[in-house]
Amino acid sequence: MKVFYKSRSGGFTIIELIVVIVIIGIITIVAVPQFANTLRNKRLYDAVEKLNDDLNYCRDYAISQHTNTWIRFRIAQNRYRLFYGTSWATRIRLIDPARNSTAWFTISNDFIGVSLQSVSFTRRRISFDWWGTPSEGGTVVLTNGTNTHTITVNAETGYVQR
Repeated sequence: MKVFYKSRSGGFTIIELIVVIVIIGIITIVAVPQFANTLRNKRLYDAVEKLNDDLNYCRDYAISQHTNTWIRFRIAQNRYRLFYGTSWATRIRLIDPARNSTAWFTISNDFIGVSLQSVSFTRRRISFDWWGTPSEGGTVVLTNGTNTHTITVNAETGYVQR
């Protein structure tokens, strides 16, 4: 007499499901902190790019318009603003072309978790004359709490290096 057994097909055992869930949990535990760190570093990189662009914009504006330009930093408020004019006393707010605004640019509003750590310019401002020469060389340091990035302005050429 032949006995036929019905073969099992089309399903998973509870053990197989638990093993898959544990593997997914381990991958998540490893990947999520790495993703958060990558996101923080991306925000820092983007903030550095924005400030680098604004420094170069001020320099280029001074040259093209035969005027003086300034960037004024306020570390405690985590912001900066662009100006132009013949002197600091008669300065006019310069429109930031990326935002089409003359308002203060607060770094942490656009780049969450990023802040100004330090500015080495006298009176926390740098100016460019109509030759594009800066008032002084110096650095601006941005941080995301874990990493820092320094932007340097060359005193002789006005070249901005990130």
